[in-house]
Amino acid sequence: MTKLALFVLFAGVFAAYSASQVRIQTDSLWSIPTAASLLHEGNANLDEFRPTLTTYTDHGTCEVAGHTYYEYPLGAVLGALPFLAATEGALSLTRSQLPHWGQRGADLEQWLTTFRGTGSVDLGFYNRTEQLIASFYVCAAVVVLFLALRRQVSDGAALASVLLFAFGTTAYSTASRVLWQHAPSLLAVACIVLLLARPAQTVRTALLTGLVVACAYVCRPTNALSVLVVTAFFALRWTRLLPAFFAGASVVALPFCAYNLATYGALLSPYYAKGLDPGGARFFQALAANLISPSRGLLIYSPFLFLSGVGVYQRLRRGELQAYDRAFLAILVLHWLAISAFPVWWAGHSVGPRFFTDVLPYCVYFLASPLQSLLEAPRQHRALTAAVLLTAGFSVAFHWRASTSFAVHAWNSTPTNVDERPERAWDWKDPQFLRAIPGRRG
Repeated sequence: MTKLALFVLFAGVFAAYSASQVRIQTDSLWSIPTAASLLHEGNANLDEFRPTLTTYTDHGTCEVAGHTYYEYPLGAVLGALPFLAATEGALSLTRSQLPHWGQRGADLEQWLTTFRGTGSVDLGFYNRTEQLIASFYVCAAVVVLFLALRRQVSDGAALASVLLFAFGTTAYSTASRVLWQHAPSLLAVACIVLLLARPAQTVRTALLTGLVVACAYVCRPTNALSVLVVTAFFALRWTRLLPAFFAGASVVALPFCAYNLATYGALLSPYYAKGLDPGGARFFQALAANLISPSRGLLIYSPFLFLSGVGVYQRLRRGELQAYDRAFLAILVLHWLAISAFPVWWAGHSVGPRFFTDVLPYCVYFLASPLQSLLEAPRQHRALTAAVLLTAGFSVAFHWRASTSFAVHAWNSTPTNVDERPERAWDWKDPQFLRAIPGRRG
């Protein structure tokens, strides 16, 4: 596939994402102001926005040594910086021309004024900015994952796999909507797949792998499992490349730890210190819920991913399971255990299996090979082909609806708040997917 074709893939997915109007800010509300603080004041505290904290919301913030900080990981904030700096710079240079551009110029002038503002600001104003940046990272993950898959399968199978990833999973209905942690995390994990799924490693690939693994962790704490497994992979299989791997990781890890020490007096921020409870009364219930519950199950909201299990089985049966395959599989299993041991296993107010979002590239990696078999000989596997078509159609329809209708999101609070009654995740009489039907109410 040519560079032009890759650009068309990126642009097509980006156009669909940016045209989908659902943009619900919750945990992401303070991401853009934090980036603005870094650009304009050289620090990550939100002290200059204290009036907003009292009049708008302080959700997602914490107080440390008399300063207010964004509680969530800085990965998404740092990922937004290049886009925000470039936009501010371009608008500053052309500001005198904006009045001649009609309504578009007025909108850009308002964005520049708001972005430079402090005190009391409208956080909701940034929902479109967040969506565009998040969509960029998810689309980049689509392209990177395609490049990784085409080494294993045909271009057609790789394209079909990444389009299912792009439109049939929470990559669409969650990661691309606003600047959650998930968008840059997906790109980092897709890069891990690209760099690790190869017959040989070099100093260059080891260096880059260490870099992206560290980036993944800075974006989202659950990527610690990728850190552990990938580090073990290099230690056991490519020991001589460990110095290069750690050198790449240190480029990110050292500034990350230095910032945490200066801000929190510890190597990790409080958000990273949230514990798991595998011995909890609901652990086994959560294990099942994250796979098959009617409102949070991965195999309910992206049921075509059952084909990923087929892919693993085929490789095992043929004796073709590579060391990196085992690494990806280990990360998937450990991730499933970790999110099920998390006290808020239902992922709060979200769509479907949000907590599985970050490891979707690993799932899609195993999906590609059996999907190619179906594409090459659909008549030989009629039942399986029909099952994939039906489940893929449902997945795309639901995640499209969740990205274009607020009704799907209303399930989280109507008739009762899911955070107060998490057992609703098992209610087959009112599953979240039924809210995707126009006119359906809880």
